[in-house]
Amino acid sequence: MSAKRLLALLALALAVLGSAFWLSARRPLTRDPVYGTPVLPGLAAELDAVTQLRLVGAGGQTLVTLDRDGGRWLVTESGYAADPQRLRRLLVALGELHVLEPKTRDPARYGALAVEDVEDPKAQSLRVELRGLRQPVALLVGRAAAGQGAYVRVPGDPQALEARPALDVARAPRDWLARTIVDLTPERVQSVEVERSDAPAWRAVKAARESAHFDVPGLPKGRELASLGAADAAASAFGHLEFDEVRRSAAAAMPGHAERAIVRCFDGLVITLDGRADGEARWIALAASVDPALAARFAPAASTAAPGAAAVGVDAERINATARGWEYRLPPYRFDAIFRKRDELLRR
Repeated sequence: MSAKRLLALLALALAVLGSAFWLSARRPLTRDPVYGTPVLPGLAAELDAVTQLRLVGAGGQTLVTLDRDGGRWLVTESGYAADPQRLRRLLVALGELHVLEPKTRDPARYGALAVEDVEDPKAQSLRVELRGLRQPVALLVGRAAAGQGAYVRVPGDPQALEARPALDVARAPRDWLARTIVDLTPERVQSVEVERSDAPAWRAVKAARESAHFDVPGLPKGRELASLGAADAAASAFGHLEFDEVRRSAAAAMPGHAERAIVRCFDGLVITLDGRADGEARWIALAASVDPALAARFAPAASTAAPGAAAVGVDAERINATARGWEYRLPPYRFDAIFRKRDELLRR
């Protein structure tokens, strides 16, 4: 075969391939008509009407129940406050859940996606039930799918689906608890006062919001702070304070020596924390109040204190509504940071 003829055949082959690619590019992509449709139609518009969320596992066993009690949510199994942000994320995700593509309709293959009916004692699925709506809503949630999705199925419908977004459906009641007890920024804290049964009491004070450091008044003669900012950790101890365990106050007596910390904020919020050792565990109870005189003392001269006072009052009521009648087990290092001994702040 001559070189001229070979080049002609090569050119023809390239032309054919080019035409094929062009036709392929112009051909419209076919997509299943259910793509993008909501898995739970109408739910997004009714989320505020939900009054109960229940998670049911294998054998029809109820694992977690969240009930709305007025303006807050409770984990029914413990009676303690639920994490409103985690709950809201799940409800919004359910309202936004849309189909990526249909999967199997064969019950024999549901196990591979973990979307079996939960009445099966070996089911790996989790049924999410919502109450308070015009019509109850339920969804079987299976394995996580690639790309931030999940395999799901509506009970009674044989069609399993791959859907997005991903769904956070923790199976243990403790995972739904509102774990943050107090969250104060150091800038908000005006003073911390600590009383211990085994050490002298002390008080750290910041004169104004703009002050860089806390001071410890009334130090023993000849003693001084270990460093200029030695007392600053006293205020930092109350930021994002979370518990490891919560129990009702009457559930068990707390033996051991009591400690007390009183935290006062520039805006008038006052939080009192009582702590005790129970063996190796460290427990606290707390209560909040408002000190109008303290708020007025540090209120900006150019504004009225009324709006701030109202907000602080709401904050105190929220803390008391959650914490009243409960005791919290803290990690030992967080407990020790709150109830520090005075000598730990002083130069040796």
